[in-house]
Amino acid sequence: MSIGGRDGSGEARGGEGTTSGKQRLGAAVRGKVHSVASFVSGGFSGVLSAVILQPTDVLKTKMQGDVLKTGEARSALAVTRTTMREGGLRALWTGTKPAVVRVGIGIGVYMSVIEVLRKKFGRAREDGTVDITTTGALATGACARVLSTVLVSPITVVKTRVEYFGANPGKNFFQCVKKLHKNEGVGGLYRGVFPNIASSVPFSAIYYSLYTHLQRRFKEDESLKGRPPLLSNLMASSCAALVATVATQPADIIRTRAQLDSTNATAVMHVKMVLARCRELGFRTLFIGSSPRFFKRTAQAVLVWTVYEELFRRISLTV
Repeated sequence: MSIGGRDGSGEARGGEGTTSGKQRLGAAVRGKVHSVASFVSGGFSGVLSAVILQPTDVLKTKMQGDVLKTGEARSALAVTRTTMREGGLRALWTGTKPAVVRVGIGIGVYMSVIEVLRKKFGRAREDGTVDITTTGALATGACARVLSTVLVSPITVVKTRVEYFGANPGKNFFQCVKKLHKNEGVGGLYRGVFPNIASSVPFSAIYYSLYTHLQRRFKEDESLKGRPPLLSNLMASSCAALVATVATQPADIIRTRAQLDSTNATAVMHVKMVLARCRELGFRTLFIGSSPRFFKRTAQAVLVWTVYEELFRRISLTV
């Protein structure tokens, strides 16, 4: 009996060890699948939004470029008419190729970093989701955006110039990046990176923290019980994008000024130039191009996060 008892106990412990090992392996596999799902979902949703919403970027860049370079403040409708008269409907999608590459890489990296950091700052629930505080979400969004913004900076500079000055016939955007480096050096590749960070990072931090906060509130709202998750995603994305866009608009116009400039002007000089234009034309100069930017940011946030959440959920269900 005693011998049989010891043997039974050993078999039980062996069975528990095997089960525990399988659980750890399963958790590791799910973790890798989640990382892949995050990158694929983020990249696909970003590329889709870049193609659909590229005209809003073209209009914003032209509106900001005109007021900064010539002092002419034109409406989005006036710029649309001029752009289509000069280049047809296709002109509204100028710069789509660098936009697709930039957003595909940038958002893919951004979403992947978000997925990793939210596990560090957040608390895992039994259902596999992560509960993260507003402060944790703020830090997560900021860190992810800094990394992705710096990574795609050369593509952003080319994209901005192509949108304003037009595409260089016979050259793809890789050749444009090479030419930019040849003419302006490494500094040219990262022109406007600081105002770009000053615009993008606060936007992401404000947006992501507010988005997660609103999602949590909507989940607790009894009136939304039983409604499709898509509805809460749409509502949270729209509200968060509105607040973040208004808060970061002045930094965005400084970014445009820096990236359209081919001189060795510093970030401080660009700020002074923009302020000088404000004294000439009024405070509204800082918000030139805000209408297409607001529409783009709101629609992009809704599209990206909605598609991302749905794709991520479906890919993750494969494990």
